Amino acid sequence: MERKKSIHVWLYTILIVGIIAAVIWGATATKNAKALEVTTENQYNRAFHELVGYVDDIDTLLSKTQLTKSPAQLAKLSSDIFRQSAEAKSCLGQLPTSEVQLDNTSKFLSQVGDYTYVLSQSMINGEEISQEEYDNLASMNEYAATLKNTLSEIETKIYNGEVRISQSRTRQRGTVADAADSNVLDDLANVEKSFDEYPSLIYDGPFSEHIENREPALLKNAHTISQEDALNTAEKFVGTKGLAFESLSENTAIPSYTFVKNTDSNQISISITKDGGYILSYLNSRNIDGERLDINSATDKAAEFLQKNGFYSMQSSYYEKSGGIATINFAYVQDNVTCYSDLVKVRVALDTGEIVGLETNGYIMNHAERNLSAPALSVDDAKSKISTGLDVTATKLALVPKDSMREVLCYEFKGAFNGKNFLIYVNAENGREEEIFLLIESEEGILTV
Repeated sequence: MERKKSIHVWLYTILIVGIIAAVIWGATATKNAKALEVTTENQYNRAFHELVGYVDDIDTLLSKTQLTKSPAQLAKLSSDIFRQSAEAKSCLGQLPTSEVQLDNTSKFLSQVGDYTYVLSQSMINGEEISQEEYDNLASMNEYAATLKNTLSEIETKIYNGEVRISQSRTRQRGTVADAADSNVLDDLANVEKSFDEYPSLIYDGPFSEHIENREPALLKNAHTISQEDALNTAEKFVGTKGLAFESLSENTAIPSYTFVKNTDSNQISISITKDGGYILSYLNSRNIDGERLDINSATDKAAEFLQKNGFYSMQSSYYEKSGGIATINFAYVQDNVTCYSDLVKVRVALDTGEIVGLETNGYIMNHAERNLSAPALSVDDAKSKISTGLDVTATKLALVPKDSMREVLCYEFKGAFNGKNFLIYVNAENGREEEIFLLIESEEGILTV
């Protein structure tokens, strides 16, 4: 009897200890969850407060740009706007806004810094800012002011405790009612609406509207092909049957069909453009058995392959070796002018010389016969524009793509300075120094920075 009683006491004690432990664990977990919630909310509040400050600064700086006639002053203002807009985008990205599309707001923050920078460069190069460009600055100023005021109103609500930024996350999980006028998501949606009438900007910069909306040059007027035709093209290129359809990507600059084939020894993936039926990409993932080819032999294999597959007048430039594979860049050459935008990358296996990869995105986006005019400057005149410290070893004409995708006819001067090799590009029309690249040369390849 006593033994039975002691067992009951022992079990009762364990039960009580377990309950106490569970209560303590629950209280601790609740406390930790609450602390994490407070920390997260504080981080959101800080990011939002900084966002308001950066947009306020952008508004002020844009007002100043409309008054300056000094290239140096505009350069300083544009630098400040560029920095503030980048910080504003960073803060916007830290907020839980996945439920709201803020594409136009983000686009505005990208363009405002980029546009003022392009104008400052124009002034530095002796060009006048047009009335249209001043009008664009004024329009940006108005949108910045509206954005600042709207964000300031939200910030006031946050400080008054009317809304909490983390509500957007909890509402997404369905734990908070959709209160119409007390949720940050709704307020941010109104921010986006303020950009509904934001005008398209076409200018010489990477965020210009024409870049986002541009069409592949090679595919203009090309006929759309069926999935079956794309499969036939893919199997003919790969030289094997049995490829399986994987996907059709349409919401991209170059819509394409993708086919795959997996075996014990390799994996093959190939994409064919929906318009025109061109090879967009090809990858044969197989094991590489050592390196028996040097880079010159690999380049010859790649050049022969391109010629065979309809890529004519291509010239090799830079390459990189990794994992027994050489990736070699080729650019199109027209009338002895290297067109760097028309880029094709060929991957060559260094054990057998087999082509195991191809990327043609740059070529498809840009390839067309250009109307090339003769350079206004002679090679000697252009050479006089660069530093005498460069020991020039090679010179050629090249079309160099700018950030805006505009191509500039340049003289390319390759040479050595302080034991390093450089490329300097001089505008063949006006003698302006467009680009300077350092050649990084090693056993693993030749690249530019």
